[in-house]
Amino acid sequence: MRAVLVRHGETDLNAKRIFQGYGDIPLSDTGQRQAARVAERLTGMHFDVFYSSDILRTMQTAAAISQRLGMSPIPCAGLREWHVGNWEGKPVEEFEAHLEAIGAHVVSYVPEGGESQWQTQERIVAQMQTFAAQHTGEAVLCVTHGRAIDMFARHVLGLDAMQEPPYTITNTSVSIFDWQDPQWHLVTLNEIRHLEALH
Repeated sequence: MRAVLVRHGETDLNAKRIFQGYGDIPLSDTGQRQAARVAERLTGMHFDVFYSSDILRTMQTAAAISQRLGMSPIPCAGLREWHVGNWEGKPVEEFEAHLEAIGAHVVSYVPEGGESQWQTQERIVAQMQTFAAQHTGEAVLCVTHGRAIDMFARHVLGLDAMQEPPYTITNTSVSIFDWQDPQWHLVTLNEIRHLEALH
């Protein structure tokens, strides 16, 4: 199975470094343009099935892709972003200061009402394993979130989840993974050539 993971387009809160979590935050104008670009990037690729996180910013990105591919996305809660709980809508800087003050690690810390990044990793890995079992030999397109893709990539690459990785996951980047039983293989991570014309 081949899995193509696309991060959603930018939102105003992304640009301001404010936590979104499960919040239904719409794409910004820039995010809409990014979504159109990645939709064009994916044109010509073959997909057997199309999933999207059921959060607004991913569904809007998926809608732009759907218009180009002629496929309707299937909402999938397993592809959701890290659930930041009561930190939703608050600045990332405040969260980082809070962790430093209490001596907690960002990956293992469980926000009130949310989940740790470890738990996010467990969820996204479990969801991808489910896809691998359901879609043997198929190409699966998934629109999801930056932290979800990051944590899945750390798993596939065998990276220590507690260490900051040597890459970023950009809005509407394309990352490709192949499942060859019994393991995943990274093909492409954070490909953003389609965004060059926007800068």
